Amino acid sequence: MGSLATAGRARDHGSALSGALARAVARLWGGYALNVYLPGSASARRLRNLSRSIRGVHRQDQHATRLPQAAWPELLARKAIYLIETGKRDGNVNLAELAILAQAAAAARPGTIIVEIGTFDGRTTMNLAVNAQVPVITLDLPSEHIALHELAAGERQYVDKPRPGERIRAAAWPWSASARRIAQLYGDSATFDWSEHDGKAGLVFVDGSHAYEYVRKDSETALRLVAPGGMVMWHDYGAWEGVTRALEELEASRKLGLRHIGGTRLVFWRAKDSGEDRASVPDNADAPARAGAQPSATSS
Repeated sequence: MGSLATAGRARDHGSALSGALARAVARLWGGYALNVYLPGSASARRLRNLSRSIRGVHRQDQHATRLPQAAWPELLARKAIYLIETGKRDGNVNLAELAILAQAAAAARPGTIIVEIGTFDGRTTMNLAVNAQVPVITLDLPSEHIALHELAAGERQYVDKPRPGERIRAAAWPWSASARRIAQLYGDSATFDWSEHDGKAGLVFVDGSHAYEYVRKDSETALRLVAPGGMVMWHDYGAWEGVTRALEELEASRKLGLRHIGGTRLVFWRAKDSGEDRASVPDNADAPARAGAQPSATSS
């Protein structure tokens, strides 16, 4: 019996050490992403853009942007964060964007929830859960589902996957407890019934289809879901035409005060504590001038 107890204590001690090491490494990744990767990648992007401008090269994934920029510390209080699942694949946010989203998750107020529209492989979802002390709800379109709106050109590859959220299901110690606070939902974000979550979200992250019609609808949903004082963040601004156009039209019609986070493809907005800015977006806002326009960007 004594040897069994000793072995059990050794296993527990080993697990505690491995968990502490994993957390320490995740803290280092969080610091690196914000203090080294973000400024370095922003400088490199400016140089690339200058080079392309000189050579007259235009990339399909770059669109002129008009929303005012702000540095992320102007929008969010700096907190110590964890970053896990740091390996990036096509369709994921980059490391700096992941860290900023983790900062937003850490700032979500107690008693709220976090809602993510667009699960993909669950990398962002896991980082939201690891850094928040509130439940996380994530929705993704099943691969066999026929979307309500036409998807943007090129984004079908992000929908046609065996099952969304693979990184959530594969979460290992010490992050598995965070994974259990994630509710994975399936459906079309344009038709999904979100009503039970209206006004409850401390953070809504919109990263679903990049098609114009979907971004408009998902933005309407996000503004309805967000709690007083809560935040909404969008991804791929400036990278997909549908996202860029939809957000700029939203700002033009609502004057919300959307901010493009410098060095990233993220857009940020915080609701007033009074909740007065949480009314839904009119379906036809700015539509007449755009009648007949077809979305030309993608999904995630």
